[in-house]
Amino acid sequence: MPVLMDFHCIEALLELPEFRVIHLEMRPQQLELHLERRETSIVCPRCQTCCSRVKESRPRCIRDLPILEHPVMLWLHLRRFACRGCQHRPWETSPTFGERVKWTERLYHQVRAEFLRGCPGNERARRYGLSARTLFRWTFARSRGGRPRKLGRAIGIDEYARRKGHHYNTLIVDLDSGQPIATFKGRRAEDVIAWCNSRPQAERDRVEVVVGDMSKAYFAAVKAVFGEQVHVIDRFPVVQQAVEALDEVLRSVQRQLDPEEAKALKKLRKRWLKSADQLHVDALIARYEWRRRFPALRETLNWVQDLRKWFDRKYDKPAREALVKLIERASQSVQEPLQRIAGTLTRWFDPIIRYIRCRYSNGLTEGFNNKIKLIQRMASGLRNAHKRRKRILAWCGAP
Repeated sequence: MPVLMDFHCIEALLELPEFRVIHLEMRPQQLELHLERRETSIVCPRCQTCCSRVKESRPRCIRDLPILEHPVMLWLHLRRFACRGCQHRPWETSPTFGERVKWTERLYHQVRAEFLRGCPGNERARRYGLSARTLFRWTFARSRGGRPRKLGRAIGIDEYARRKGHHYNTLIVDLDSGQPIATFKGRRAEDVIAWCNSRPQAERDRVEVVVGDMSKAYFAAVKAVFGEQVHVIDRFPVVQQAVEALDEVLRSVQRQLDPEEAKALKKLRKRWLKSADQLHVDALIARYEWRRRFPALRETLNWVQDLRKWFDRKYDKPAREALVKLIERASQSVQEPLQRIAGTLTRWFDPIIRYIRCRYSNGLTEGFNNKIKLIQRMASGLRNAHKRRKRILAWCGAP
């Protein structure tokens, strides 16, 4: 009875309702569990009759997650039945495990996630009863050995810091497939041009859209390799600069107020750009009063809200005319932040307009940058550039 209870507990831990535990062996290096399917018969695939007579059986070994810190090896005893109707001898199959599987999916995903988070490889290998080579192969299977993937139709490009303020790398992402293409050292124009020229001409000809921010180095590299008509600036960097201009006006207004009013104005900062239907009545009244008291704040806020609405346009020609009017309004304003952003929009006019046609965003690349920061924090001391690149491509690849 105690052994039966132990088997029930192990079956509950395994979470494999298709199988039952028939034997348990405690080895010095691992725990071996012998399993058998609960069904005592199968349907003959030829004559569709029920087969219950067992002719023979064969074991299959599959590695699974540890139980109480003991590595686990599952021995599946698959049976071969004899059909009385057509004399066929079919083997039973398991929908839980494939024909050639040697480990469970949950073991694969957990080992890969822990290794990518920076856990020591040798310690992980000992815990799960695997070799260090197997652990490395599982982890970087999707990174393709650190080799760059092929360029797609639309790519995103951005930088990330290996050491903030000192050393930077470039990340290139396929925006259609949602996977990183490559990461390489440097963020200068010549670094990007050298990497792009290392790719085959057929890959470079495939690129139609390159989404980036307002980096002169990246713009020069994209222009030299792909031409002028592919560079696109999405809404995020443009709206970000507009919000920074609004914050500068807010700070100038706060300097004119006493500490209590300045504190009250600062609390309303998150509500300035919300639409009227997103605010309750008190917030609407407070925002109206601040705008009435300070014309500079009212002018800047109206302009920023109009710029955000501009990105919702669908047609190229009306969007071009509307952006020209926005630039004229900002350049004719007496507010210095608006004049500066008018100059910025004028310099990057064509790449911003192309966003209306392409509608690609670089948000995926920014998300990978956040993942890279996390990887570098968890794997502190990972100085080998090749291993860092493989870790990034494996972690950021599609699951």
